[in-house]
Amino acid sequence: MKLLAETILEFEQGIKESNRPEDRKLATDYLSALAPLLAEAVVAKDIFYDLASIERLFGNTWLIDQQPFEKAFEKWRAFRDQYETMSLSAMTVNERLVALNLMEEFDKAIELKNEKKIREILERAKVDNGSIESIVLKFK
Repeated sequence: MKLLAETILEFEQGIKESNRPEDRKLATDYLSALAPLLAEAVVAKDIFYDLASIERLFGNTWLIDQQPFEKAFEKWRAFRDQYETMSLSAMTVNERLVALNLMEEFDKAIELKNEKKIREILERAKVDNGSIESIVLKFK
């Protein structure tokens, strides 16, 4: 949760440093979305499925001058990767694929016997290399 809190602090710092009012407003919207996420995480609520909504927010909005917010996005990516790894580690491969909405893409790769795509999907689902090798061999 420390990385999530640091993300929020970095956005706050970016707001102070930004010379663009529209970027300050957008970053304030980011803070409004991140604050409840931090609160839920602190009280031990699973926020795994909320990560996608934050990613959509970041991906569908544009800062004019991203430089003051680069550290915030770095902290966010580190937090997201860390939290996803922790959450997914308790799941089976199939559960991971479903949780990440990759099952249909995975099934298509299996059907086409696309080894490269199978590996890519399993890596996105944070499956360890040994398991990836076993799965790929199974579907060759």
